[in-house]
Amino acid sequence: MSRLIALIVRAGGVALLCLPALMPISSQSTTADEPASGLHPVEVTLSRELDIYDQEVIVARGRLSNESDVAYRDVFLTAVALNAEAVPIGEGIGFLVDACGAGLLPGFALQPDHSQPFALPLELYEPDVRIDRVEISVQGTPVEPLPPMGAGLAEGIRQISDEEIVEVSWQDEASLLFAAGCGRDLFVDWRWYRHDRAAGETVPIDHPRADAVTDTLRERLRLTDPLIFANSMLRFAPSGQRLVYQDAINQVYTAAFDGTLQRLLYTGLNNRSLQNIYWLRDDRFIAYYFGALGDPVLYFTADAEGRYISPPLERNRESVSLPGASLDGRRVILGGTYDDVTGYFLNVLTYPYFELMFAGEVPGNNWPAPIPIVNPADDRVVRIYVVRPVDGAATLQCFNRDEAVLYDLATLPLALTESDRAQWWLSPDGLTLALAASGVRGGLWLIDLPALPPCGAGD
Repeated sequence: MSRLIALIVRAGGVALLCLPALMPISSQSTTADEPASGLHPVEVTLSRELDIYDQEVIVARGRLSNESDVAYRDVFLTAVALNAEAVPIGEGIGFLVDACGAGLLPGFALQPDHSQPFALPLELYEPDVRIDRVEISVQGTPVEPLPPMGAGLAEGIRQISDEEIVEVSWQDEASLLFAAGCGRDLFVDWRWYRHDRAAGETVPIDHPRADAVTDTLRERLRLTDPLIFANSMLRFAPSGQRLVYQDAINQVYTAAFDGTLQRLLYTGLNNRSLQNIYWLRDDRFIAYYFGALGDPVLYFTADAEGRYISPPLERNRESVSLPGASLDGRRVILGGTYDDVTGYFLNVLTYPYFELMFAGEVPGNNWPAPIPIVNPADDRVVRIYVVRPVDGAATLQCFNRDEAVLYDLATLPLALTESDRAQWWLSPDGLTLALAASGVRGGLWLIDLPALPPCGAGD
């Protein structure tokens, strides 16, 4: 175990009792005692939080960046809080966490040119003391790094990011926006990027609608309380002038971008957990409701204008997997056991129609939802893309409804734990899938469908 780096962070002489909920702190790296000094805490802030005993603590949070050419496991951080006279007034031990703040499993190795969040609670020796600065040291064991990002992928699959990706929005066939962070957070708390496929370039950006989230908007939507705002699942429609959110008792509304022209969609959802809003075409969306891994998924489809497409969620069939909606929101592919048959079923939401597509194992609600492909000539589902575990490996499959045959197309680089989630989005031209996953082995991959085996004789 070798000492790698020490970081001095200044708290600006702020009294503990006056510390803001989230305060950025300046930092200055010192020279490490040993040459392996590639670990650097960055983006460090101090925040006032509640611990598991509901006691208020001060926590230093940031990202640990590995700027060396080796990986490091058994990483931990230590800190000393000092007053203006450089007298120690507190200390703490920190650890690496995932995007949602959960500690990482033993054996995790921070790879070169990668960063990972950390949490470092501080224990002060006496109450009511004034923190002037905090010194952070990092220790870890060097190990051999993993192969470079994207190594060993099947033909037609290219990795774009190895961060924890939680959202993708196609701008057109040539570019897309994607976000890294915790899926429970609001989109304004995620780190956003734009990827240009032709240039092969990815650049950090601010979300195009971030400036619209103002105090005035929050007042109009009755989201001024920080906890209610954090739970609002506020989302802006990709191409229109409307937004979707839930209020303090989980009622779902749509509204104009400035918070006016509010329209109530659904009530009676106070005991339901909204997990995601997945955008379809023409600002239509499917809303997913479930509690945890293994819970059945309830859902409804509607549009940002506040118009219903499906019946209310309590009148829709439950699904074991995430339901995959057609672009018009009128049909979903459900995964589960119905009438003693386990598999994937086509459920038309606008009139009674329910049909088995194919039988087989159905993964849980943390796997990507099926993607139905509709033939515009006859408005009929003709293909269904799914991701399922086959012989222990995540496999991209395509069901050809005309042939009633399920084709294996490629092995995918998904390695989901119970706390990880994955989802995917089809490009506007229907030729590329953007696959995203959270977790320490998460990332974003582009899947070029024409480069894969065909989904039947007619493809």
